[in-house]
Amino acid sequence: MSSMEVNVGGFKMKNPLMIASGPISSKLEHLKEAEENGFAAVSLKHTMAWQKFEAKPRWFFDSKIGVIVSGDPRLEPEYALDLIRKAKEQTELKIAVNLSGIPNQVESWGELSHMMEQAGADAIELNFNCPNLLTADAKTKAVLGANLGADPDSCRTVVAAVKQAVKIPVIAKLNTESGKLMPVSKAVAEAGADILNVHASYRSAPGLDIYHGGKMLYPGSEKGNFGAISGPWSKRASDRFICDVYWSNTGKAVIGGSGLYTWRDVVETIMYGASAVQMCVPVMQKGFGIGKEILDGLGRFMDECGYRSIDEMVGLATKYVCAPGEMDYGDITALVDETSCVGCRQCMPIAHCDAITYDSAAKKCAVDEDLCVGCGFCRGVCPKDAITYVLKKGK
Repeated sequence: MSSMEVNVGGFKMKNPLMIASGPISSKLEHLKEAEENGFAAVSLKHTMAWQKFEAKPRWFFDSKIGVIVSGDPRLEPEYALDLIRKAKEQTELKIAVNLSGIPNQVESWGELSHMMEQAGADAIELNFNCPNLLTADAKTKAVLGANLGADPDSCRTVVAAVKQAVKIPVIAKLNTESGKLMPVSKAVAEAGADILNVHASYRSAPGLDIYHGGKMLYPGSEKGNFGAISGPWSKRASDRFICDVYWSNTGKAVIGGSGLYTWRDVVETIMYGASAVQMCVPVMQKGFGIGKEILDGLGRFMDECGYRSIDEMVGLATKYVCAPGEMDYGDITALVDETSCVGCRQCMPIAHCDAITYDSAAKKCAVDEDLCVGCGFCRGVCPKDAITYVLKKGK
């Protein structure tokens, strides 16, 4: 019988599902609902020792790509402390606290972290990521969010200060937009961070009302900023970053992920190197019940494939990663399964392909293997998963 228990850098959970810091981790009733639907842990909404501006929820949502968050209220320290105490009293959830200190006051990070630990927090998650907290100059350490996350020395300083202040695990939530992910991940690992949190989120542009002069489609506001985007689009980028950090051999556990909607998504992210995953936008979109669905599917998969633990799957895919020039190029062709093909012809318009034909009598598609280059495009187009790839005859 498989076990889903994980020990991620000292942060122990009954399964690898964690609610990410965001709009759904700021209220006790939401935390209770997360637990009822199988989630093992939460990272509380960003708590700031220093509030630069007020914000209300103003988002642009597109189901095909995800949500762009132009603003969302942060938690005051006193509110977060009260939320931790109540959550520890009324749930069995493991609680991480996403936080940031005061610019020019490195010691404030440790002081705030210590307060959260005393209230009952199980881990501290340092916010080196928020893209709409671009403040001051990293060289003076008067920084927060994404600016801080782009500066290895500043991140190292903050992690070292927090590690001296608390005994619970310290998570560094890293920035992927800066181009400095790898040097920052190594810097925080050297400073003693127990866990590296990696996902993909970029400052992005919302849709426009093109019939009213290009006004941004944020509700109730004449203006808007480029906010963080996360959703279905970001899973592939997130898995790449997780693999990069896992592969770098920092010796630290990796958590994170983006756009995880199914148990298969979770398995892929684990196989790319994550020991546990965080979820926000999929839960916002589908509801907390997505947790039970994923756990049910994950359990069936593990039993079917003989995995006894999550650890056995972590990083399995990394041994197949290579540079482009090192890929294998077998002489393959697409093959249409006639029992699955419904003759929808969605594969026919592929502009670069000369190999796909349609048999009007049989109402099935077919592939001329002499013309097929085995590119892989048509498999993604087919809505019935009727296309596989095999070696060409005689190869």
